[in-house]
Amino acid sequence: MPIDAQMIGMWSEKQGLHQRQNDNNNRNEQNGQNNGPGSSAFNIVNGRVFTPGLGIILAPQPFTPMGGDFLHIALDVSGDGKLPVPPRSLNDPLTQVFNFTLFLTSTSAQKNFTISNITTSTPPFANIMNQESGQTVKHINFEWPECLVGDGNDVEGTARGEYNISIHQNYRLNGNDRYTIFNLPISVTNSISRFPGAGQLSTKPIPGPLSANGGRMSCASIENPMMDFQALVGSVNNPPGQPMQDIAIETTARSDGGQVGGPGEEGQPSGQGRNGQGEIASGETQQAVGGAIKITSGSLSVVMMGMLGVAVVLCTSLSW
Repeated sequence: MPIDAQMIGMWSEKQGLHQRQNDNNNRNEQNGQNNGPGSSAFNIVNGRVFTPGLGIILAPQPFTPMGGDFLHIALDVSGDGKLPVPPRSLNDPLTQVFNFTLFLTSTSAQKNFTISNITTSTPPFANIMNQESGQTVKHINFEWPECLVGDGNDVEGTARGEYNISIHQNYRLNGNDRYTIFNLPISVTNSISRFPGAGQLSTKPIPGPLSANGGRMSCASIENPMMDFQALVGSVNNPPGQPMQDIAIETTARSDGGQVGGPGEEGQPSGQGRNGQGEIASGETQQAVGGAIKITSGSLSVVMMGMLGVAVVLCTSLSW
């Protein structure tokens, strides 16, 4: 059954996706995927799935059979570590993330479930950028809805089967506002019980949504109308290539981090700093609290003799 996978639309200039790392042009239809669908058209580097936006998918991998209590998604939202994340300000006229929204969609089952759409202050519907403050990787834990309950490949009376995790990204790249959609195919074929296990209550961020009695939500309560594929294609504004790989990220110079002082000269102290930004002691010649102290060979000998004297006193007192 066909899967609407990968990036929606085309690069704004014609450009193909990179081959999957270590795919090695496998022959005899052995694609390194345990005879499952090949993922060579995905841009995967060291297990990280690059998207046409600033997000990088760490989990799950394409075509993974899924089940269990909930769907777990891990997403690097920092442009491969190049962008700040809350609580630091995201505002940058050159490059910044505006928001991510996620959906679970199936063309064959005609289903479109909300995973995260910034409509509440609680996960998973909350703004994922504001979750796990200070972390560059955000985790989304989505409770499977009731119509996906089942065991194995038994789909009778359910909506189980082939799905896409559809990741919508609204962002700015090098001064240009972009909107991209990336579909990551998975299979909802593993066992999903009707009532989630109590052990997941310790999971952070807490999985959701759940019904009032702690069971799974009805599918109708989180379902959206299916969008026409051509309408989706018409809605995107893709960049001319892969951010971070084909396109270097440009950001505005910041004054709240990085190297202190300018480059040093050969044989001279580096920069213009004295006791550093964290100076507590006053005056140019005083040592800052917590700063490193230069120890000469003479002062080191005095220190060692003092330590030896303390050791002798301790040994003498212990012998008594």
